[in-house]
Amino acid sequence: LFEEGAVRGPNSDSSRRATSHNGSRIASSKYKYTPSDTESSLLNKLFNDQVEIFGTIQFTKLSILTGIIKIGLKAFLESVRLRTFGKFGLQQVQVDVYYLREYLWRFVEEERLLNFLLEEVISSAVDRCIDPVTMEPSVIMLLCEPS
Repeated sequence: LFEEGAVRGPNSDSSRRATSHNGSRIASSKYKYTPSDTESSLLNKLFNDQVEIFGTIQFTKLSILTGIIKIGLKAFLESVRLRTFGKFGLQQVQVDVYYLREYLWRFVEEERLLNFLLEEVISSAVDRCIDPVTMEPSVIMLLCEPS
């Protein structure tokens, strides 16, 4: 079955391209890895404190409302992750997030948690948008201003 003779090592194209004629490694600048903005944001998310969505709650009004809001915002986040948005869809998500941030902060125990989940919604919408053109914050404030 096997041919007799000297045993040769692996002979792949990538191993031949990685070494020069004298056997030393080539350090080419075109093969250097630089992380993109998306990868950097994913790394930041990985090392941030994770929010416990389905944790234990106490039998208080604030704790129960916080639990309900966390579950609702997580569902909102997952629905955004499953969709593809156009420019106006992204801007609608921006308005929705601004409105939620304005009115939900008084019903949660930690405002940091609310801000984290809402920022996740915005960043997911931007990632899932075909033409990510965001609306100016002053325009969003005018739209959400009570009449």
